[in-house]
Amino acid sequence: MIEQKLQQIVESAIDGAVKDGKLGSLTERSVPVVIERPRLPEHGDLACGVAMKLAGQAKTAPIKIAESISEYIKSNPEANSDAISKCNVAAPGFINFQLGKRWLANALQQIHESGADFGRSDVGGKKRLLIEYVSANPTGELHIGHGRNAVFGSCLANLFKFAGYDVVQEFYLNDTGAQIEQLGAQAWALYQRKNGREVEYPEGGYPEESISHFVDQVFEQNKDKFINLNYEEGVAALADATKHVILEDQKQLLEKLGIHFDSWFSEATLHNGQVEEVLEIFARNNFSYEAEGALWLKSKELGDERDRVLRKSAGNTTYLAADAAYHRDKYSRNFDGFVTIWGADHHGQVPGLRAAVKALGEDPDLMEIILTQIVNLSRDGKSVRMSKRRGTVVTLSEVMEEVGKDAVRYYLAESSPQNPIAFDLELAKKTSRENPAFYIQYAHARCCAILRRALEPYVNTEKQVTEPPVLSEKEWADFQAEFKKSADVFLPAFDSDPIVFADQKALVMALQSFPQEVRDAAVNRQPGRLARYAFEVANALQKFYEVSRVITDDTAVTKARLGLIMATKQVLANVLGIIGVSAPERM
Repeated sequence: MIEQKLQQIVESAIDGAVKDGKLGSLTERSVPVVIERPRLPEHGDLACGVAMKLAGQAKTAPIKIAESISEYIKSNPEANSDAISKCNVAAPGFINFQLGKRWLANALQQIHESGADFGRSDVGGKKRLLIEYVSANPTGELHIGHGRNAVFGSCLANLFKFAGYDVVQEFYLNDTGAQIEQLGAQAWALYQRKNGREVEYPEGGYPEESISHFVDQVFEQNKDKFINLNYEEGVAALADATKHVILEDQKQLLEKLGIHFDSWFSEATLHNGQVEEVLEIFARNNFSYEAEGALWLKSKELGDERDRVLRKSAGNTTYLAADAAYHRDKYSRNFDGFVTIWGADHHGQVPGLRAAVKALGEDPDLMEIILTQIVNLSRDGKSVRMSKRRGTVVTLSEVMEEVGKDAVRYYLAESSPQNPIAFDLELAKKTSRENPAFYIQYAHARCCAILRRALEPYVNTEKQVTEPPVLSEKEWADFQAEFKKSADVFLPAFDSDPIVFADQKALVMALQSFPQEVRDAAVNRQPGRLARYAFEVANALQKFYEVSRVITDDTAVTKARLGLIMATKQVLANVLGIIGVSAPERM
């Protein structure tokens, strides 16, 4: 917001200096102007290093270029002392800016005017995106790795919507194949036991403890309905019934985690002819061949490191064949792009899938695959690998029960997908600054408490009486009407003491950077940076609160600082909404 305004001023200064022949041999503004925060606060609020990029073409020292640009900046009426209090040049060619109160007040006004839409971006250009994520096998409970995939996908979808994309979220059901047959065989054994028969549990596959409670539900729903079926029929019936129970469990858990899919796509539907159609297309395009009794994709010709099997010698098709059919269906739905989120263990499948898409005659560059790394759970510094409840891997449900939905979402969202997550269960339950999820929510609740203190009657515990609100509803309404006309009403929020003002400015600077944070997060597919940004805002609020009284004897100061608190509350609510963490009003 402020960065964009400053960028325009710097661009105008460069254009003016070029026109007047002040930038050596430079005849035009040939590089983009980037405004960023300097590494050290003492260098200023914002900085620009464009002079160093122009030096080569201008055949002039960067420091000289920076000095010339600086003079043109200072002559711009929009860069007066109320807006930019200082514009200094530093070696080797930085232009550093100290911002004045006027631009800070303007930033607060814009936050209030935009409200829940503050930070929204048009970077997506209304492009239609299909995001596929989680896509777990319906063969057991979701584990914490699925949770990371789910939270990252959900946050990315929320971010894309906020950044101007039209998003459809899809879950691909791996509901056919060998893993479902294995589930059916083991569920059939447990089902027969429930009906009083002595049956040995098949070895391999899924641990008995991981599916027995699902088979219990199948039995409760069906009793002895399937007991007289032969083995093949029984396995098929139990596979179908059990996978539906498991899928419903997964859906309910994802809903509790705040994750909502627009579409659930069944792999089984692809085996009604679509997989065979894809194999025919490969053959027709001369991208498949038979060898060793199997059908192969010429994926090496299409950029892969080796050819891939499409149909095994036994006659059954591979995952790649089904994935190719699924992506053919995706491409037929007129999306502008496709984002798929897989666990890092699927990295070996990416080249083959890209080759298959290319063999279908589609553009693989429209397809973006993001891989998420593992989650390492710990408690008191010790690794947690097994569930206390069943002796199997720790489930997502158990983690949610222990630390809550908001902590799960925050801790699974804050890291970049390519980095493993160290999830400390004890830390996630702490009610202190050590726990970022709590700290950010507490910052929002603190804003709400300050506003209640000013705008509602309150109990004076010293006098044991109920005091009237600091501001009447009319006074507050009048103030809100005023700031829509002029940002001047926010100027009293800022102190004349430079030390106090520095913390006040830091909070506003953090707030006003939200739109750029959204744009950068969307472009780089990094919703986790917004989780970290929320912590930065909470930290800035804490420092502001330590040095600035909000409710004072000066009504103008009180109203202006309440306006700053409202702006902070709004930004926190907006960013928490994107990462799917609740914004409580009381804690």
